Amino acid sequence: MLIAPAALPNAQTVLVREHFFPAELEFKELASVQSESSFSNPESLAEMAEGPLIAEVGFAKCARRIYNTADGGSLMIEVLTLTDPRGAYSLLTLLSTSELVNGPPGAFFSLDASGIVFAQGQFCVRIRGPGQTDLVKRVAVSVSNRIGSRGMTVPLLISHFPPGYDPTSLRYFLGPKALESRGGPLTGKFTRFASDLEIAQAKYTFQDQSGVLSLIAFPTSQLAEEYFDTLAGLTERQKDAKIYSKKAGPLLGILEGGFDANNAERLLSTVRFTYSIRWIYDKHSRRNATIWGVPVGLLGTVVRSLALTAVLCLMSVIAGVAFAVFRILLRGYAPGNIFDRPDRTGMIRLKINED
Repeated sequence: MLIAPAALPNAQTVLVREHFFPAELEFKELASVQSESSFSNPESLAEMAEGPLIAEVGFAKCARRIYNTADGGSLMIEVLTLTDPRGAYSLLTLLSTSELVNGPPGAFFSLDASGIVFAQGQFCVRIRGPGQTDLVKRVAVSVSNRIGSRGMTVPLLISHFPPGYDPTSLRYFLGPKALESRGGPLTGKFTRFASDLEIAQAKYTFQDQSGVLSLIAFPTSQLAEEYFDTLAGLTERQKDAKIYSKKAGPLLGILEGGFDANNAERLLSTVRFTYSIRWIYDKHSRRNATIWGVPVGLLGTVVRSLALTAVLCLMSVIAGVAFAVFRILLRGYAPGNIFDRPDRTGMIRLKINED
């Protein structure tokens, strides 16, 4: 006997939102959610202190949740979605206050007493919980696992830095606002920061001399040459300034600070750029050669076709001869066999000289 249940009053629809925050009761230290917000409008970044920097690297979305912790404190998780991994790495260098370390959590992270910042794919995550280093690290691993595996590598420009720089000073810029607010001294500030321009900076110290090395990756070697000439004219007018520069292809290195000429040469000599060329079309290739005006590739196809035809013909002749020999031997050893019976062979006789 089936009993139909009474209709449920006040039916509810539950909306499930996608996010990377920890699950409920995953961490006993997170007592309750104090507040939660999410926005994708770039104008909302104006309320954040780092809003201009986030907008410059390609903002897409921001999700933030603040927890009340069991000890009476608070913990904030902020997940910033950017347009590409390059922007996430740039933002990580701008927000970090300590050395970048290979993850997990994330592909790269920076940890200090106030919290952790890590980059993973196009995501840059910031977790703040002063005095709660252990909890912050465990929450960061949880968020990183929820984001999942994302392809991310260090920008190629960073690999051109000579060894020995201060890892806490590494900065990667994709726009003028970040360069103005977080960058070190750079002679001849850019009047126009192109969208495909990259700048990286790091501090060097040795033999009681220190300075900032800026690496600039221009879209073309011609633009690098133009700025290099401008920089040369500027340093000539500033006789007391210690500015050294080197151009390598589309890469320009500028060293500013207290280095003497010998140490500057030693540092800048390691800045190199090597072109990688892959031939797509080679007019001297054997494929494009001709014989009697016929392309070698076409002639080879014809020759291979004729050779295949000759092989098939030879195989047919060998098969016919073999079958004939078989018939002759069979007739000698087994006269009147099934193949030589009159009722089977009469149909194929020409009956020559017969009435």
